[in-house]
Amino acid sequence: MLFDFKLRNLPAPRIESFQLSIAQQKLKEITAINLQKSAFGSSSAVFTSQREELIRRLRLRSKSEEFEDIAGNGRERLLLNIYLEYASDANATWLPKFDSKIAQFLLGGDVEEWHAARRRDITLLFFMHFDRLPAINLLCKMLLDAYAVANVNSSQQSQIWHKFRDVIFALDGPGRVARAAQKGEKITALMERFAIPADGKVSSSCFSLRLKESYLLRNLELSEIGQGREALEEIKLVRKSPYQGGLLLGAAALKIMTQKVLKSGRTWGTWADWMLELGCDPNRIKSDQFPIWWGAWHPTRAELECAQRGLRSRTLEYFIKALEDSLRETDKHDQFESRARFLRWLDATDKIEDFKLILTSVHFQSLPKAHRTENTSIKKFTNTNRNGASIIVLKCTDGVWISEGTHSYAIRVFKNTLPIRDVFSESRIFTYAEFISGTMHKNICEKIGIWETHLGDWVNRLIRKIRFKYNVEWYLHNY
Repeated sequence: MLFDFKLRNLPAPRIESFQLSIAQQKLKEITAINLQKSAFGSSSAVFTSQREELIRRLRLRSKSEEFEDIAGNGRERLLLNIYLEYASDANATWLPKFDSKIAQFLLGGDVEEWHAARRRDITLLFFMHFDRLPAINLLCKMLLDAYAVANVNSSQQSQIWHKFRDVIFALDGPGRVARAAQKGEKITALMERFAIPADGKVSSSCFSLRLKESYLLRNLELSEIGQGREALEEIKLVRKSPYQGGLLLGAAALKIMTQKVLKSGRTWGTWADWMLELGCDPNRIKSDQFPIWWGAWHPTRAELECAQRGLRSRTLEYFIKALEDSLRETDKHDQFESRARFLRWLDATDKIEDFKLILTSVHFQSLPKAHRTENTSIKKFTNTNRNGASIIVLKCTDGVWISEGTHSYAIRVFKNTLPIRDVFSESRIFTYAEFISGTMHKNICEKIGIWETHLGDWVNRLIRKIRFKYNVEWYLHNY
């Protein structure tokens, strides 16, 4: 009784939270090490010796020797272990591809005969080499059947795989697991909830890699337009990784963004910058990059035009920013609102068919790097012009060409052609003098085209001049 009294009066043990977290982390590390050891069969010296001998015989196998004669006769566990390590090794030409014939030979036809260790090894083969196995379809079906009938009380992992077998063991398993992510759930927590092996030190888990990609794309799908920067930054790092159906990951992201914007009827906003970060300029139809990033997912005409329009609108905003900077703290700053509004009206009413933005060095360097290197609609003047003006050339509907600039540059308008050659040539070199002299000078421009300064009610004056001189009717609706 005295002993019992002392026990009841002992102080309750106190474990600091940080100590508990350290212990949990150690447990996870030990579990991961044991998982790797199980995957690669480091169970005994005898097993290792037999495994190495089988590898040696497979390496030396002649064309006349049947693979089954060497690999059969109770060596299935050894062979499965070898496939776990070498299935993704391009140099292991001595090991046949894991096709349906090999799968049937190695795994047998009756999944009810698989014991727990064998089922676990086959599951690890599925995770480790998910998209590298020709017989992945058969493997999915066998694992699905195996976990449906098996007694899975041996481990927590087996119980999880049994519970989520319809989600995990499928050709689109990574996508299914990604779509099962709860709101705000981190990828590490998602993988732990579905017992998905992470990348190991011995071999990378193909399933986990595909899952991470699907998870990023899923986050992008759920993001508001213009949001999801964290996911986009990660996709950018692996944009050239193969995804599904011949798509690269960056192309898959472009598809999601384009279809989301088109369906919503909204503008791209900052998402337009990511077209260049994740792929290439959608206007570069004749480039060797276009089929990789845009052609691969076969966009409809509406989808492609949506992307082209999005990049155009974003590029136009960079010119408008340069225009605002040029007028700030000058006596002409009151012109900015009407000039910016007119350009946005041209864009919003789809009057712009093509354009070229030619910037001063200062304005060019202020652009994001992707626009300086990848945006085919942007060029830089080769010289430093005296007033630092940048120019935008707009090829509009009805054969109307417009040249607008920053600072006090007056608008020039022409019909059917611009009196400056090869404006849209990617190899074209521009000088500022071309846009203020010759046919672009006021004295000549007023005779062969339209010259308009940004004073008073200049927009209505310009629209009237276009109507009377070119017989083109532009109504200022929604202006």
